[in-house]
Amino acid sequence: MPGIGETLREARIRQQIDIGEVEQATKIRAKYLRALENEEFDLLPGPTFVRSFLKTYADHLGLDSRVLVEEFRASSEDLPDEDPLPSFRPPSQREPTRYERRPPATGLLVAGGITAVLVLFLVLGLTGGDGGPEQGGEGGQQAAERKADERRERRERRRRRERRARPKTVTMKVSPAGPTYVCVDRGEGKPPIYEGTLTSARSFRGRKLRLNLGRPSARVRVNGDKVDLGTETMSVGFTFSPGKDPRPIPSAQRPCADDAGAG
Repeated sequence: MPGIGETLREARIRQQIDIGEVEQATKIRAKYLRALENEEFDLLPGPTFVRSFLKTYADHLGLDSRVLVEEFRASSEDLPDEDPLPSFRPPSQREPTRYERRPPATGLLVAGGITAVLVLFLVLGLTGGDGGPEQGGEGGQQAAERKADERRERRERRRRRERRARPKTVTMKVSPAGPTYVCVDRGEGKPPIYEGTLTSARSFRGRKLRLNLGRPSARVRVNGDKVDLGTETMSVGFTFSPGKDPRPIPSAQRPCADDAGAG
């Protein structure tokens, strides 16, 4: 008559069932299933576990588990009996399978740490973290050059805006407080565009204007800005250019200097 292990093994082989399939179905570790088939019962935790696993394994193969358990009991009468454990059974389909959470292996932790360090170095390399401009790193030097280019470009844009906003001509308005001698030309050596005595406000326009004013009590505005004529009581003279401050003219060099006089 075949023994317990041979009965189990022949039934499993006859049904063409792999030991791994039995392990998944019964939740009994494969090494214990092999121990049952080899009748190496001392590899199991104790007689109670042997009987419980034997019953579960036999029931799964469709064998009469009572006969096999009783045969094991009879052959191990000299073994100390233990408190019976409930029959080991696989969880029902309605019960979710619970997996034991084990801490990650040390090798995985080390590999994860190395990977994190490599990723950090990669990020630093891509973002120019291999040395700032003060450290002479290539990434830092490139970043400094980019910033310098951006500053130059901003300055150039600002200068272009200023040039566009800068007036191309001079518009001068003279408002006399009383009859005042005025001579205006568009540059040294050029003929006057006006010479006479003003009694009311008058405007002049040109790329450049020179003014010889008989009385500084008059009000002068250039491109909307009031011109400070100073505290002189005699005649004054100025040159006006677009975007530049008024420049005083010596009396001998003013427009119509030979003919100027107080009005």
